[in-house]
Amino acid sequence: MGAIVWCTVAARPVAGPAPPEDTAAPNPWVAAAARADPEVGWARTAATEVTIARTAERDLEQVPEGRIDPRQRQIKVSVVHRLTMVRDDPLIEALRQGAGFPATLQQVTDAAFGAIKVDSAGLAPTTRLAPRLTTADGRTTAEFTVTLLRQVRTDALLKLHFEAPNAVPLIVTGRSIAVLPGEWAVLRLEGITPEHERRERLAFTVGAYPVSMTLAPSSHGFADVAEADDFSWATALGVLTAIALTAVLLRSLGEGWWSRLPNRELGAGLAVAAPALLIPMFDEDWSALAYVILFLAVPLLALRHAGRVIPANPPWTTRDLFMVTGVGVLLGLGMLSWSWLHGQLSGQHLLAGGAVAALAAAGAAVAFSADLGVRPVIVRLAVLSAEAAIGLLALALWLRALLNGVYPPDSVRLVLALGWAMIPVAAMAVATKRWSRQVVVGAVLIGLLVQGWPTEWLDAGSWSLAVSQPEPAIGSLTLTPLVRGVLGLLLLGFVMLVLRLWRLGGRPAAVDDPVAESTMIAVLMVLYITPGGSISLADIDVPLPLLAITSLVAWGTSRWLLNGPRLAVPEPADQHEHRRLVRAALHRRLLLVAEQELYRAGRNRIGAGELSIPEFEQQRDALEGAMNRHGSHPETAFATSAGCTPWQNAVPAFTVCLLLSLPFAIVYGWPEGADLTSFVFDARYLLTLPAFGFLYGYFYPRVRGTQPMTKALHLAATALLTELSGYLSTLAEPDIGAFDKVQVVAIVVGQVLLVCVGLGLFWEWRIMHLAGEPWARVRTLRSVRSLAAPALAVVLAAGTTAASSAAGQTVDRILKGDQITVTAPR
Repeated sequence: MGAIVWCTVAARPVAGPAPPEDTAAPNPWVAAAARADPEVGWARTAATEVTIARTAERDLEQVPEGRIDPRQRQIKVSVVHRLTMVRDDPLIEALRQGAGFPATLQQVTDAAFGAIKVDSAGLAPTTRLAPRLTTADGRTTAEFTVTLLRQVRTDALLKLHFEAPNAVPLIVTGRSIAVLPGEWAVLRLEGITPEHERRERLAFTVGAYPVSMTLAPSSHGFADVAEADDFSWATALGVLTAIALTAVLLRSLGEGWWSRLPNRELGAGLAVAAPALLIPMFDEDWSALAYVILFLAVPLLALRHAGRVIPANPPWTTRDLFMVTGVGVLLGLGMLSWSWLHGQLSGQHLLAGGAVAALAAAGAAVAFSADLGVRPVIVRLAVLSAEAAIGLLALALWLRALLNGVYPPDSVRLVLALGWAMIPVAAMAVATKRWSRQVVVGAVLIGLLVQGWPTEWLDAGSWSLAVSQPEPAIGSLTLTPLVRGVLGLLLLGFVMLVLRLWRLGGRPAAVDDPVAESTMIAVLMVLYITPGGSISLADIDVPLPLLAITSLVAWGTSRWLLNGPRLAVPEPADQHEHRRLVRAALHRRLLLVAEQELYRAGRNRIGAGELSIPEFEQQRDALEGAMNRHGSHPETAFATSAGCTPWQNAVPAFTVCLLLSLPFAIVYGWPEGADLTSFVFDARYLLTLPAFGFLYGYFYPRVRGTQPMTKALHLAATALLTELSGYLSTLAEPDIGAFDKVQVVAIVVGQVLLVCVGLGLFWEWRIMHLAGEPWARVRTLRSVRSLAAPALAVVLAAGTTAASSAAGQTVDRILKGDQITVTAPR
């Protein structure tokens, strides 16, 4: 302890990172302007003309697909800079040489005229034409053209910033600027005194200082008093969805779960912790408390709950302890290396302090355990004590660096990730009723992925010195470690719901279990908690999108699908009984076909004298007697669980639906995210229809219908209503054309029907396969009726592909929704 304290006191504050070096290419005009004669510089004149107009169709060709919002106004800002120089100005020669073109083109215009910025969303990158030179009457004029494409709301203001020229020395001392506003009216001027002011043109002259102006749309009227609507459908639906989801989640736990004291204590602790985690969203001063609760209190609460629920003690051995302490020593050596490289403590002091601390700790362990007389135990205690001393020294130096404000940037995230990882460790232990080494390793890896991808952990700036960089973000939500931890906690809750379905689905009786039904509905509601279509939430002042109506529709449609009228279906106990039932059903089908054939051919044969009436009645009575022995509803053999558990049925149904949904990732775009949680959230559209397939397989005997295809069509109706509900507000938008709306509906309907029809065909094959019978006995290529479903699937696939290929930018944007922009930190 003395050596550790001595090293901590002797440690010096580490100097902060050096400012980044300017790696931009040198501006060729700066050197040329410095060589110019002062009289030549005074003879230069600069003029800028800014034109604001609506975009033409050819202007939008370079805009990426899906970025244009037809509800907003697309404008084109054209900037033409003209610099007039005398014949012997060295800037002319520098311009004609074209040094660094086109990389230095922006530097040249910003240096001479100053940058012009527009406060609005950009449609495409700024473009610049090559400079044009004209010479007449001993003077040369260089013309630079800059084009900016912007997108603004119909009632939004447009602000233009005229930045000061950044050349040293200045290329010109004054700038003549003319603005042609077009359909805009000049509303506000800052630092500008107009020289000529007309409706179609505003001209002024400014020096080497920044100015700005604000424009308002001249065709949009602004109300004297903004009428506030006290009632908001979005807010009401959000509150209603939150209440419904909370009720379903509580019901999914079941009365038995709440009857146990450790579970009630866990629920009370999480109920107290949840509001504290939301406080920093409204007041950042309380963020430290939220960090302590999420990364320390909640993990301790989860571990305490797991220790009380799981009857067996953790199977940790001395080998596990050595492995954990070995990893800790490696991390400690990494911290000690950082201290040495960045001058927190010299190498001699680190070696001396570490050696003294390790040897003293090992010697103390040997002294205290020598009376045991067991050499392996003494050696292990000595090694563990030495490792603990090195780790404690590294921890002390890290805390000293943390207090000084300069420390390895990702070290804090590493500590938070390790603390958060204890939550999934405890959760998985409770779910599986045992402790597992594999779960611990997997939870640690997931904790690291929740805080960032490996590229973010292993980049050059993560473990050296902190560099000022923006935090990654999803839209307006900044992904701080706290936000990532909360989102990871929500993802863990979703995984726990799936694990609960796995535990309940191991017995056939789970099909009629209300707890399993509530859990499945909760999974669907979470997946549909945000809309799939493009819905504007700009008028709602919340950091996250409000809950959508799709979640409520998923709850209602799934309840309708599972709680319809049901026949008395004898469930097979095993595969042999399932095979017997299927064979009986096939035999009954054969008898029905024979009876139809008897009535069809019997008329002609009786009339021709080939068959007598007694013979006809004898054959009919024989067929009816054989059919009566099979019962009145033999087709229920195809409405059973086929002798499998709900989980065994749900997994293949989910897999088939996922495979059928993957091609539509081309339409909706591949998911992306700054970490594991945001990636999974962005990929939810790939899991919604497979989740309905999971519901189809898990509760197959309860789904409406008696045949796989009829059940699949009922599932299609359920999924279609849920999917289309996410596009209601967009489809009701009057600014979107009818053809675009029809395309959206066609693509969504095609996707849902393709997945559901494919699932129904697969389920037919699976039932026959489990019964050991060929699929051709229920669906043969010789029958037009049997070919109807496969032909429908092919037509749907072709039609959806054609509609997706012909989709324009508006349809593409509606299907993909408001784009999630992830700003990478490095």
